[in-house]
Amino acid sequence: MIRRAHVIGLACCLALALPVGVGAQGREPLNLELGDPARKARTLALGVDQIHDTHKGVDLSTDEVAAALADAAIVLVGEAHTSVESHRVQAQVIAALQRAGRKVTIGLEMFPYDAPTAPFDRWLRGSLDEAALLRESGWYDYWGYPWGYYRDIFLLAKQYRLPIRGVNAPRAVVSMVGRRGLAGIGGMERGQLAPTIDTTNEEHKRLFVAYVGGDSAGHGAGMPPEVLQRMVEAQSTWDATMAYHAVELSKESPDPRAVVVVLVGSGHVAYNLGIARQARAYTDKRVATVMPIATQLGTPEPVRASVGDIVWGVPTETYPRFPTLGLSFRSSGEQPTTVLMVSPGSPAEAMGFKAGDIVLTLDGQPIRKDVEVRALLDRKQWGDALTGTVTRGAETLTLTGRLRRR
Repeated sequence: MIRRAHVIGLACCLALALPVGVGAQGREPLNLELGDPARKARTLALGVDQIHDTHKGVDLSTDEVAAALADAAIVLVGEAHTSVESHRVQAQVIAALQRAGRKVTIGLEMFPYDAPTAPFDRWLRGSLDEAALLRESGWYDYWGYPWGYYRDIFLLAKQYRLPIRGVNAPRAVVSMVGRRGLAGIGGMERGQLAPTIDTTNEEHKRLFVAYVGGDSAGHGAGMPPEVLQRMVEAQSTWDATMAYHAVELSKESPDPRAVVVVLVGSGHVAYNLGIARQARAYTDKRVATVMPIATQLGTPEPVRASVGDIVWGVPTETYPRFPTLGLSFRSSGEQPTTVLMVSPGSPAEAMGFKAGDIVLTLDGQPIRKDVEVRALLDRKQWGDALTGTVTRGAETLTLTGRLRRR
C-alpha cells in the first residue's frame, strides 16, 4: 500500500519542502466518501485475512479471487513498498490468475516504460542470476526499496515465464511537472508522457490532499495552492502514463483472457481515482483494483467500500522487514552523496550522520552515488554493524553503529 510516505516521497522527488520518514504502516485515508457513487456511502469492518468483493458485498477465498477478476483486462494490485504482507497479496493474485488459465503479464511501477527489457527476459529464461538481474536492470537506479520485498514475485514470474515490463513515466519528467506544471512540459519530455492526462478531477485532488496531511475536503495541506496544484498534476501524470502503458501491454496478446497485473503503490489505486480513472481514456475494458489494507488482529479496520474492488485485510507490520539507514540525498549538484535529511529515530541519526555530510564510504566501500547506498543495504540485516566515513566541513569523520529498529 502507498500511504502518506509515498506521496511525501513524491514531494521529495520534486524537491519540495515536505517532511519524510512516515512509516510503511502509517494510516492511509481508507474511509472517505469518494469514488463509485454506488459504494461510497457504505463502510465495512475489514479483518486480517478477510478478502471482500465490495461490488457484491461478499467475502472471497483466495481461489475465488480469480473468478471475481474474470472480466478484468487490467488488475491494479496496491502495495506499501516496505510491507511484506502487501507483496504477499500481489503474489497471491498473480498465482490465482495463473491457476485460472489467464495469460499474465506483470507491469511494474518500479521501472519506466522505456527501461531495458532484456534483463527481465534473461531472468525468466534462467540465464541471469539475482545479482546480475539487479545490476543489469538498474534496480537501485530506478527504485529505492530493497529487492527482498519483490523477490518472491520475481521467482513466481520465473516459474511460470510471466513477462515483466515497466509501465511508469521517467521520474525526471514527472519531477519537471512538479516544478513547472503540466503546461510547462513540451517537446521531447511531453512525448514521454501519456497523450491524455486529466488533472481536473476534484475527488482525486481531495484524496491527494488527504494523503499529504490535509482533510478530505481539500483543505490544510500546508502548501501554497500553486504548489499543491503542481503536485496534483505530477501525481496525475504518473497515473495517466502508467494507465496508458498498462493498456498498451494489454493489447499485445491475442488471447482474449490475457490480463496485465500492475504492481503499484496504493495511492495510485485507491477509490479507482488514479490509474483506473485515467485508463478510461484508452480502453473500455474493465480495470479492476485490489487493495491490501493493514489491520490489527481483533480490531477490524473501518474501510469505505469504494476504496477498491477487492479489499484484502493483512496484518499490520510494526517494522520494515529489511534495514533502512534513514538518509536522503540531494538529487542534483556536483556531489550526489550530500545528505539532505536524517530521519528522526533512524540508525543514521544514532550513528551521528548530519544534514550536509558528504558520504565517502560505507563499510570501506567508496560511495559515489546514492544508489550504491541502497545496494549495500540490500546485503544487510537488522542488527548488522555499519561503519561510514563522511566529510563535514573541513573534517573527515568515522561514524559507527548498528542497524537497529528503534
